[in-house]
Amino acid sequence: MGLLSDPSLTPRNKFGKVLSKHHSKVGWLLYVASIVWFGCLGHKDFNHGTYLSENALSPGLVYPEIKQESSRWAQQLIEELGKERENHKATTPHAWIAAKMRQIGLETYVHNYTLRYPFDGGKEFQGKNVYGILRAPRTSSTEGIVFSAPYRSPQSPHADIVASVPVLLAFADFARKKNYWAKDIIFLVTEQEQLGMHAFIEAYFNTEMDEATRQKSFLDYGYLPARAGSLQAALNIEVQDLDIDYVDVKIEGLNGQLPNLDMFNLVQRITSREGIISGYKQTPQKKRRQYQNSVENNVKNMLSMIFSLSTGVPNGNHGFFHRHRIESLTLEAVKRQTNNNNRYNGGLPLLKTIEGISRSLNNLLERFHQSYFFYILVQNDRFVSIGDYMPCLGLLIAPLFIKSFLLWLIASGDLKDDEAVENDNDDANESSELDMVPAVMYILYACLIGFLCQHMLPLEFLVNFISNYGFNTAQSVTVSMLLWTCLAFILPFVYKLPEKAINWLHLGCLVGLGTTLVVVGLLNFSLAFIVALFSVPLALGISPELKKGFRKSLLTVYTILLNPLVFIYGLVFVLTVFQFPELAIKETALRAVTATMDAITFSLTDNWIYNNWLSSIVTTVLLPLWCCLWAVVVRNAVPANTTKDIDNSKKVQ
Repeated sequence: MGLLSDPSLTPRNKFGKVLSKHHSKVGWLLYVASIVWFGCLGHKDFNHGTYLSENALSPGLVYPEIKQESSRWAQQLIEELGKERENHKATTPHAWIAAKMRQIGLETYVHNYTLRYPFDGGKEFQGKNVYGILRAPRTSSTEGIVFSAPYRSPQSPHADIVASVPVLLAFADFARKKNYWAKDIIFLVTEQEQLGMHAFIEAYFNTEMDEATRQKSFLDYGYLPARAGSLQAALNIEVQDLDIDYVDVKIEGLNGQLPNLDMFNLVQRITSREGIISGYKQTPQKKRRQYQNSVENNVKNMLSMIFSLSTGVPNGNHGFFHRHRIESLTLEAVKRQTNNNNRYNGGLPLLKTIEGISRSLNNLLERFHQSYFFYILVQNDRFVSIGDYMPCLGLLIAPLFIKSFLLWLIASGDLKDDEAVENDNDDANESSELDMVPAVMYILYACLIGFLCQHMLPLEFLVNFISNYGFNTAQSVTVSMLLWTCLAFILPFVYKLPEKAINWLHLGCLVGLGTTLVVVGLLNFSLAFIVALFSVPLALGISPELKKGFRKSLLTVYTILLNPLVFIYGLVFVLTVFQFPELAIKETALRAVTATMDAITFSLTDNWIYNNWLSSIVTTVLLPLWCCLWAVVVRNAVPANTTKDIDNSKKVQ
């Protein structure tokens, strides 16, 4: 009977002993398997060809009706706008745009909005959007689609897209003469890049803000005098010139969202019909056919898309429609680098493309739903679906839960040696509960540091205080972040934990990191995949046996490099080296510091104005997790002899 009741022979204890011997091998095997799986997705046998799932999108593929006169009028509008821009070097010619829309016959309105900048004492910036509505003659304004174009002043640091507004107006003039529209069409010209589009969408889907809400909000999105029907889709155009070389199709939206794959496939088919070279992240090099046939280039394309989506920053005005489940993308027509003037003929294929897209969207009877919303593009005509790439993340996360299960067996006393079976279970349970309390307190302290990094009140106080000493906004924000990061560094040396409490803290870190990656992966796979790719080796490398030695030093250095602030600077430094290889190391490091400060400031403002999740995830989740892992790595614990003396004194009493 003693053999049957021996706890050391229970299945869980046997499994725990086997797991304790081989968990590291299993974890690294799963990690390598994830990378191999991702690499295999670049092969044509592991991805799929694109196709149109929605047959209702077919009308745009028929013979177009737009004529050469529309292209000529677009060129005439470009010349008129060029003269108008001479009087508006830093502003938008709202009156000219509104007058042209009225001349076409659209219902024309002006939308006003105000931005209160989070820093610099809350400076206010005014903005205006001009939009015209073409009412559907066949229905009663139940549905609508949006065609938009941003206006950039001559002083804008971005690429000149002076032809965008004329092309939009030329298509509006063509559309007004047709009577087959079943949806309202909104022609929108936005100001101040993405801010104008964000304000328009917020005003479209919300009521006018009251005074109390206006005082608390950073963006007063204003009031729209008129609306169309329920928006089904949107197309944003950025045209550098009518004589175009190729079209870059931008699809990245806010927080890594993407349009329905049918929307992208529709654009690709119509541009191909019109003889326009187009594609995702299209470049002159990709125009060569042999560039697309390599598995290596396919993997590079996938990684490029993942890195872009992980930032959560939209690469066009279309990106703010996705949160309302409105399928949208941006067509950036890049100017041909040649001396030949082909403007009067070059604009017609682009106008035919816009017409084809509009007629397909006009024929939709319901929202996009038949194709994929989660995918990674391998090529312009091949993709990887969520069912194929999600196992990569699952294989990366699995080692975290395997090791956390092992730590739970050790901490709870279920994994015992034969000599330890005779120990009193009640005393062990009581001791484990007492050891858990310091670990929980440490996690709360780490979460408090992350909260202070992100919350507006303490951050605004610190930034305003630091700016009084001559620092600009970016420097003040970075210094405040640096202060909280330094506090996270020294916390393990100030608040020392018992050795058993560190084991509980290690368990909490692994469970927290694994859960975070699962949740973030459901919202933004790219961000979760990159975080897991760098953090899982750290989790697998930590073990209680690491006291001193080269491996411990290497793990400590790697943990420091994974600090969010250090990691961001390292990433920016590497990008700067590749982008400016001619610079010296010292100059590259200084330029990377400036770029890092700007990136941190922009990330915070994007969070407060556009609701970008990246800074919130980094500060309130990843920074506390790093703070806890840092404590586990340095293991600056209370001496074990002190704890044993306390336990022995309790037993004597």
